[in-house]
Amino acid sequence: MGKQVQFVVLLIKAFIGRHKKEIGVGFLTGFFATLFLIQIYPVYLEIFGQKQLKIAYVGRVNELNLPLTIKNKISLGLTELLPSGEASPSLARSWKIENNGLNYTFSLLPDIYWQDGTKFTAKDVSYKLKGVNFAPADDYTLKVTLKDPYAPLPVILSQPLLKPNLIGLGLYKVTKVFYSGELISELRLEPLKKGLQPIVYKFYPSNGDAILAFKLGEVNMLENISTLEDLADWKNIKKTESALYDRLVGVFLNLRNPSFKEKEVRQALNYAMPLFGGLEKAYSPISPLSWAYSKNLRLYRSDPDAAKKILDKSPLASSSSELTISTYASLLDTAQLISDAWKKVGVNSKVKVESTIPSDYQVMVMTFIIPPDPDQYQFWQSTQEGTN
Repeated sequence: MGKQVQFVVLLIKAFIGRHKKEIGVGFLTGFFATLFLIQIYPVYLEIFGQKQLKIAYVGRVNELNLPLTIKNKISLGLTELLPSGEASPSLARSWKIENNGLNYTFSLLPDIYWQDGTKFTAKDVSYKLKGVNFAPADDYTLKVTLKDPYAPLPVILSQPLLKPNLIGLGLYKVTKVFYSGELISELRLEPLKKGLQPIVYKFYPSNGDAILAFKLGEVNMLENISTLEDLADWKNIKKTESALYDRLVGVFLNLRNPSFKEKEVRQALNYAMPLFGGLEKAYSPISPLSWAYSKNLRLYRSDPDAAKKILDKSPLASSSSELTISTYASLLDTAQLISDAWKKVGVNSKVKVESTIPSDYQVMVMTFIIPPDPDQYQFWQSTQEGTN
């Protein structure tokens, strides 16, 4: 055995001694070729390959509250919404309404398949709505019966249909889901149509965490970030600003709290609101794109002096009073701006980060998802006994 090892060693030494020039040239060629490939690979991907889009999304999500923007990539609803909020055909190619709005008949598209290969039929429509019964008449006809008339039903049925394990009917298929406890930390989507990029969604609890992930290269895109001040000096990034008309950030006052009993106090806090640079002010909980939006509104302008005069007579402005502004981590910066503005008009306030809406909050700063149905009676009428 020893002689065999010795023979192999001598053979290698002799080979290197005879071909050391060729070996050296080959090593250097391989080294520089590797460096060249590393440099050229991103360019190759840009031209010929499918670059993976890694998107940071701020929020705590699971399969039940997956953002609509993501669900719309994975699947389709019976209808889809136009920018005005009106329903148009999708999986349902048409529908008719009978019996004073109590009966709907939806005609479904044939030859539509789930991402697991099974055929989509009327039996797969799985919406669960109170007072609404879904009954397939045949594979491509769906009968819907309502207990009471509800005109926005086609709008509600724009919600994407999903099977368990996020199996859908859309242009993207979920290939992998990573969890952190009960929450989704990462979601991988593969396109089912040529020309679309693979997408990886990574979820972060706050803007700061998402921006840090971007700086570290964990993601290459930030989506729905309210501020990019930390990236102001970065010259190699592309920034696109857009108003999201399907949501607003609101300041909600708990009217069970005696401090907000007087209407003038609530108005004063409105007058004292700070200006949010680069953000569009919402004057109504109805989207400006909706057919039901009206410009005939009473607008509150920033007027700290008027706010201070009103609040000087309120217990809120006393030295012993303290107002707690509750919010989520993702809106901490926004809540702090509001707190600082209210302090300037004499209201001693502090910000508290919450994971859920506390039952005894004083002020809550939170995102309100604007429903496609402009009839929002159920959200704003506190003395309601039912909805219309």
